[in-house]
Amino acid sequence: MNNTAKNLLIYDGNCGFCTVLAQSLKKNSVKPIEILSFHTLSELDLKKIHNQLTIEICKGEVQWIQNGNRYPGFFGVRVLLWNIKFFRFFVWILYLPLVPFLGMFALYVLKKIRIRLS
Repeated sequence: MNNTAKNLLIYDGNCGFCTVLAQSLKKNSVKPIEILSFHTLSELDLKKIHNQLTIEICKGEVQWIQNGNRYPGFFGVRVLLWNIKFFRFFVWILYLPLVPFLGMFALYVLKKIRIRLS
């Protein structure tokens, strides 16, 4: 199961909000992406995907794997959005100064309230 050459999103599959969002991203992606819930993967499966991945890391934030590189949380979302219709034209905004801090904070808040959003 070496997925390093694919575009792969690893997310919390037990969160209804996260699942709907992940499926929407997959449907609107320009290039095909594979979406996996970390709950369906063992520690060994995660290591085969990327040597830095663990269940604890995946519990903490979404992971985007592209060309063998791992992008966690906000940084993963930022790279992923280059592949999503419409959003790809505005992603450059996420690279402006101080925006990463706002993005990390927004994902932190979203992580705390995601159960209420489901």
